[in-house]
This record gives sequence, structure tokens and C-alpha cells, in this order.
Amino acid sequence: MLAITMGDPAGIGPEVALKGFSMGPRRVHIGDPAVYYQTAAQLGLNLSFQEVDSPEAAAALHPQQFAILPTAQRAGCLSDAPFGRPHVAHAAATMESILTACRLAMAGRVLAIVTPPVNKAVLHSAGFYFPGHTEVLAQQTGMAQPVMMLVGADLRVVPVTIHQSLQSVATTLTADLLQYTIQVTYEALRRDFRLAQPRIVVAGLNPHAGEEGAFGREEVELIAPVCRALAERWSGAVRGPLAADSLFHLEARKTYDAVVCMYHDQALIPLKMLAFDQAVNITLGLPIVRTSVGHGTAYPIAGLGIADPRSFMHAVTVAVELAANRRP
Repeated sequence: MLAITMGDPAGIGPEVALKGFSMGPRRVHIGDPAVYYQTAAQLGLNLSFQEVDSPEAAAALHPQQFAILPTAQRAGCLSDAPFGRPHVAHAAATMESILTACRLAMAGRVLAIVTPPVNKAVLHSAGFYFPGHTEVLAQQTGMAQPVMMLVGADLRVVPVTIHQSLQSVATTLTADLLQYTIQVTYEALRRDFRLAQPRIVVAGLNPHAGEEGAFGREEVELIAPVCRALAERWSGAVRGPLAADSLFHLEARKTYDAVVCMYHDQALIPLKMLAFDQAVNITLGLPIVRTSVGHGTAYPIAGLGIADPRSFMHAVTVAVELAANRRP
């Protein structure tokens, strides 16, 4: 049994969850029931809904019944806060959905969490000051520093710094943070992906990986020493820093299992270019399994019935695989 959070009611999250319901494993959807009812009516989807009070009750339902575990907070009527328009009224139920799913996973009552997209500005406007799902789940599970991986098209990318300005990256990047990120990635590749001897490459921060200091000293003074130390510890499992502009072509991708990148777009642009409709976001290092879609709320197409559920379904598939790999 998987837990599916609601996502932003005004976005495409509920739509892709409804469209993907008949495919894959059993799941319980956590959110305001009215959001699912109204979204289904808007899209002309004829589903059998059933509200439940627990994942165990959802597991007892007929497989064709769409199980909803209601949040105490309600998202508000979509006619008042319609599709495609961010609204603060959605924030409390959206956050409760995430927190409830996390508690159920921590208690072992669901195998994993799959999260449709949220609007971070909406959550911030209601006083929930988190950069995203990753940081919420890290806080709830006691993880000191969240690590995000995106997977798709046989590519795995991990940004060391995530949701922050490009200008701030060079000052945020430290040897401790880089070493921690690589270590969490290495351990996740072994535990969650069952790779006995993971191969990790590390991108440089500057063009041409700094060109031996000509374009910046971060590679020489920070990145290279960390890579050398970890390569010695893990028998050459880590290589870098390498020029990011030549890391993602087909032949290069055959030489590693994951790329650790220095900032958000350095990791996500090649991943989304290769696998936009299949990209899956994974939070590494948590005591629970969490995956997410690789896209945002897509407000311009919300409520039109044309949202593609493939990223959501890939997130479901990956969640099941990771949960199975964690079993003794």
C-alpha cells in the first residue's frame, strides 16, 4: 500500500493521480475528498470513490475503489479557488496531506510516499516556510540535510545545492556538504538501487571544471580533495571534478551510475531534456521511501484533462522498487 499526497488542488496533481489510479499497486490518497470529486467531475472521469479512516481500511477495499483518507483541513471549493490559480486556501490541507503521509510511512503502515507537485509560494503565504517536499520530510524524519536525486532515461543526478540563487551557490558549497552529499548518494545506490559497487562522477562548478584554476579555484581547493579522499575510501568509486558540459552524452553515461552536480540546473536540465515525461524525484537518506513527479503544478493546463500521468506512474513504479529493495 502506497500513500499518495494531494498536491496543489489547483494544479495537475489530483488529475494525474486520478488518471493513474487503475495502473499499478494499491494506494490510499490523502487529501480533501472534494478536490478529487470535483476534479473527476471536471475531467469526466467515472470512478468509484470511498472515504476511509486508515490505510488498512483502504487495503480491504475492492481494487477498483479509489480510497481517500480525508484531511481534517479542507482545501476550499475549486469554484472559489479554481484550477490554474494558486490560492492560500489550499495550503493547510496540502501540508496536512504531506505530514499525514510521512507519519504513516514512519509507522510502517504504508510502504512509501508518492507526492504530486505543490506550489511553494502558496505554502509560504500560509506560513509554511519550506523550500519544498524534500525539506519538510527531512525535518519530520530527523534528517539533518536533505539530498535530492532525479532519475530518468537511465540517468541519475544529484544536486549538492538545490533551491537557492545561483549567486549563492559558491558560498554555500563546502567540503563537508559535498562529502555528505556524495556519501548519502553512495549509500543510497547500494541500499535502494542494490548496486554492489556504485560509480559516481562529480561535476565541476566552473566551466571546464575550472581549467586548473584558470576559471575559479573551487575545483582545486574544494571539490578535488573531497573526490580524492572518497575515491581512496571506496576503491575508486568516485571520479571528479569533471567538466559538466561533457558528462551527459550517451557514451559518458555508460561510465557511471550517478552524477553529483553543484547546483540545481546543472543537474536538472540534462535530466529533463532526456526524460521530461519520465523524470522521478527521490529523497535520499530518509528512513522512509519517497518519490515524486519530476514536473510542477502546470497551472496553464490544469483542469483541461490533458495532463500526462507518465511521470506520476513512473514515480509509483520507482517507489515500489525502492521499497522492495529495502526489504531484508
